Amino acid sequence: MGKKTVPDLKELFKQASEIAQQVPESMQEAAFNRAIDLLTGGAESAPQAEQPSTQTVKEKKAAKKSTQPEREDSSLDDLVSAIDSTQHPGVTSATKVLDRSLMILQIALTDHDKDGLTPSEIAKILTEKFRVGTTRAAVSMALGNATTLVNRVKDGPGYKYRIMAPGDEYLAHLDEPDSVSPSSAKKSRKKKVTTKSATTKKQSSKKKSKTSNKSNVSQPKKSAIGPKAAVSTLMESGYFSTARTGPEVQAYLKSKRGFHFGTDQLRLAMLRLVREEKLERDENDDGQYEYKQPKP
Repeated sequence: MGKKTVPDLKELFKQASEIAQQVPESMQEAAFNRAIDLLTGGAESAPQAEQPSTQTVKEKKAAKKSTQPEREDSSLDDLVSAIDSTQHPGVTSATKVLDRSLMILQIALTDHDKDGLTPSEIAKILTEKFRVGTTRAAVSMALGNATTLVNRVKDGPGYKYRIMAPGDEYLAHLDEPDSVSPSSAKKSRKKKVTTKSATTKKQSSKKKSKTSNKSNVSQPKKSAIGPKAAVSTLMESGYFSTARTGPEVQAYLKSKRGFHFGTDQLRLAMLRLVREEKLERDENDDGQYEYKQPKP
């Protein structure tokens, strides 16, 4: 190529500068020099901006990673907005982190088809929707010690918890006087082991005390009945031949049968009967579920 004049060089630099403007600022200098080589014929033509294209791929991957948590946060925000806290008074009345966490897992599954939440998600729902202060660590510890009630699955760097049938059963009998928590059940097993190593004199005295207390132990069991059993008696009487809402069932049991069950207790009991195909449910125009016995 012939000798360049000053006007030629000015035009060449202008073109190279325009080309360099098309790449990120950190690479404009290298792009400018490469454009000069190509325009002056100082190097063989090669695929232009090969390095920038590699950088663009990295940037796209980084952008994709950065948008994924945003989508997860958006999904959780939608769940928080969708939950109606007034329909679940048991969450705020519960005193244990485990009980509250199990209730949130069940609400997410039964009402919003969300099967499983992380401890941080549960803590956010409790704090922002129910105004019950708790932390991710507290939820993680509570659920981690309740392996018989929840299923723990790997979720990225942490874990997601899903409520199982024993968890439903635990919540259904939560307010009953003879209900036993998982931790107290473990303690009772330890006590039974220690009593086996007692002397024969202590064993004989315990046998006498057990026989004297049999009448006291048997009395509450005669009158104790859970929400599922109470609903089952209504099914046997034909009460569910007509579609009934949860509040209707609750009011009927209270006024006609003398049972005082919480809203969440009855909802769980009827949900279990739906899963067992003993009841059917459909959502009415008011957004409430109506329960009815299936036709034979």
